[in-house]
Amino acid sequence: MTWKNICDQYTEAEHQTALNFIENHVEHLVTVFYEHMAKEPESAEFFKDDIIQKRLIDTLRKWLLETFHVALNAEYDKSVKRQQKVGMVHARVGIPSWLIMRGVREIERKIFEILEKKTEQNNLHLCSYIVQIMGFSTEIMCRSYEANTEKNQENKHNYRLFSAMQDVAVHKDKQRGSLLDWENELMFKIFSGKLGFYHPLFSKSEFGLWFIHKASYAFSGSDQVQLIIDRIYKVDALTQQTMQILEKDQVLVLIQSIRELNREIQHLVDQLFQVAEYIESGNDSLTQLLNRRYLNTIVSREITFARQNQTPLSLLAFDADYFKTINDKFGHAAGDLALKFIAEALQRYSQGSDYAFRIGGEEFLLLLVDTELCRAMTIAEDIRNYIEHGLIRTTQGQQFSFTVSVGCVLYDGHPDYQRFLDAADHALYAAKNNGRNCIQVTKHLSSV
Repeated sequence: MTWKNICDQYTEAEHQTALNFIENHVEHLVTVFYEHMAKEPESAEFFKDDIIQKRLIDTLRKWLLETFHVALNAEYDKSVKRQQKVGMVHARVGIPSWLIMRGVREIERKIFEILEKKTEQNNLHLCSYIVQIMGFSTEIMCRSYEANTEKNQENKHNYRLFSAMQDVAVHKDKQRGSLLDWENELMFKIFSGKLGFYHPLFSKSEFGLWFIHKASYAFSGSDQVQLIIDRIYKVDALTQQTMQILEKDQVLVLIQSIRELNREIQHLVDQLFQVAEYIESGNDSLTQLLNRRYLNTIVSREITFARQNQTPLSLLAFDADYFKTINDKFGHAAGDLALKFIAEALQRYSQGSDYAFRIGGEEFLLLLVDTELCRAMTIAEDIRNYIEHGLIRTTQGQQFSFTVSVGCVLYDGHPDYQRFLDAADHALYAAKNNGRNCIQVTKHLSSV
C-alpha cells in the first residue's frame, strides 16, 4: 500500500515530529490556503468568506491533522476512504481539482518558509516526508474527483436527452397555454383602463420558469434556446415599461411588441419539440414522476442557478405515514393507489418549473425553484391537507384514507447538493418523530 510504504521510510519519532510541526502551525497553513483562494477569480464562487468562516476552516484544519496522524495510528484504509470522500464532495460541488492542488502548493510553500527559519539538521528529511504525504493524499482526492466527475457528466448528458423527450405532447400544449394566459392577463389589465397596475414578469410566469429551469437545459446546444431566453427577458423589459407609462398610444406600441415577441417564442418552442420523442427511462413506472436517476443532476443544477442568480430554492420531502399498514390491510394494489394519489397531489400543487420525484418506496421529493420558505410551507400544507382529506377506493369497493409527513428546507447557499438533500431528509425524520401528519422545517445539517 502506497501510503504505508511512504510512512515506512521514516521512524516513529519522525512521524511524531511531523505531526507536532503540523499541530503547531496548522492555523497559519489554513490561513494561507484560504487567503490565496480568496484572491483567485476562479474560486470566488466556492470560497466566499461566510462559507469559509462557518465551515471550511474547520474542515481543512481537521484534514491536515488527520492526514498526519495516519502514520501513528496506522489507519491507512480509513484515511484513503476519507480522501476519496473529499474528492467525491469536490466533484459534487464542482470545485476543480487543479484549484485544490494550487491551494496545497501554497500550504507547502508556507511549510518551506517556516522550516527555512529553523536550524535543525533534519529539516530536509522532515520536509520530504510532509510533501510526500500531502502529495499522495491530494492524489487520492484527485482520482476520486475525476471518477465522480465523469459519472456526473454522463448523468447530465443522459438527463438532457431524457428531459428533452419527456412527455412532449403534454408539455407542449400546457406551456403554450400558460404563455397565452400570461399575455391575456396583461391585455386585460391594460384595456381595463386601470392605471398603475402590476403584472408579474414573463420570466417569473409559469412558462418563463419552466423554460429557464427545464427546457433550456433539456435542449442545451440547440440554437433556439438562447434566442428564446433573450426574448423572454426582452418581454420582461417591455412589461416593466407598460406598468410605468400612462399614455395609451405608447402602451399599445409596447403591447404589439410583446405580442410579436411571444409569437416568435411560440414558433421557436415548436421547433424544439419537433425533434423530441417520449422516453420513460427516467420516470417511475407507477407514478410517472421522476425517479432517482437524475435527482443529483437536477438538484446540483438548480443549486448552481440559485447561487449564480441569488434566487431562492426550497425542497420538500414526503413520506406516507404507516404505509405498511395500508399494504397489510388492503393489499399492495391499494398501496399503489395511495402512491399514485401522493403523486397527483404533488403535481396538483406544483408548477411546471418544479421537479417531483418518487425516490423509493413511499418517499417523495418536491424541488421548488425560485421559491421562498413561505411559498414552500404553503405548498407543503396544501399537499398534506389534500392527502389527509382524500378518500381512496379500491377495486374491491373498500375505502381508506391516510396521511403524509413532510420535511421542508430552504437552500442556504452551500454548494454541496448532498447537504441540501440530507437536510430535507433530516426534517422529514423530525416530522415523523413529531407525531406524523405534520410539517417540519429545518436548516442545513452542519456535517457533510
